[in-house]
Amino acid sequence: MTIPNEISGSINNIRPMSQSANRLMNIVADPEYDCQDIIDVVAMDAVLTAKLLRMVNSVAFGLRVPIDTVARAVPYLGERMIVGVSLGLCASHLYNKPLTGYESEEGALWTHCLRAAIAAREIARYANDKTILDVTYTGGVMHDIGKSVISIYLEGSPRKIVQGADSGKFTDYIEGERQILGTDHCEVGAAVAAHWRLPASLTAVVRHHHEPGNSPQEHRALAYAVHLGEFVAMMGGTGTGADTLMYRIDENYKDYISISAKELELVVFNTGQEYEKIVSAMFDGQETAF
Repeated sequence: MTIPNEISGSINNIRPMSQSANRLMNIVADPEYDCQDIIDVVAMDAVLTAKLLRMVNSVAFGLRVPIDTVARAVPYLGERMIVGVSLGLCASHLYNKPLTGYESEEGALWTHCLRAAIAAREIARYANDKTILDVTYTGGVMHDIGKSVISIYLEGSPRKIVQGADSGKFTDYIEGERQILGTDHCEVGAAVAAHWRLPASLTAVVRHHHEPGNSPQEHRALAYAVHLGEFVAMMGGTGTGADTLMYRIDENYKDYISISAKELELVVFNTGQEYEKIVSAMFDGQETAF
């Protein structure tokens, strides 16, 4: 597919990712990264440091002794949460705006991606390739970023796509996007990832999270983990509007992820618990997380 010029122009106008966020994503994309590398990046970013310390000292964590350094905060928040918060901060203008082209409210994209990231990380524990564990969370946060760009171009179309899918005209929501725009949120999201110069693994998962079998072999397990994580998020009640549960599950995930029905139930439960804790810590009485 070729992204229409107007949409390409919107991508090119997206402001660059912060240096801290870019460095963090490149660090976790390396299976052999050192936690100290993450601490060093965060400690040099005053805004990110302040946000993380506010989170770890929130009621959700219930700590008796206040945490006042990044090094002490990391064991409580975890590397994946730090990367997720960093992404949310640097791209809040994309994650928090209402997706009018999907008929969803302000902030729906962020809560969906956050829950999908948690679920994908849980699912990755059952992957045959254990090297994807840490980068899976970041892939989940990033996977639907293309929706923030194409939403405006889909205004007035969601009901038409849903009706087309229900009648068999479209196989799923992705095909409806392609028929109307000549592209889809996966392709556009991958272009955003390229614009931000993200690692190849993250660009691949953004491009292929609905068709993980088309992902390059070295990133396929990652794509399948995020693919399943998104469905867990939607089933948990955090979708992005009209397209919620309007996609197909690729059953070939079984070749890359060995998870039973009972284990999947546990993933759903653990994801819900972790999601509520993180949302409570991120918002902590505030109107917005960022």
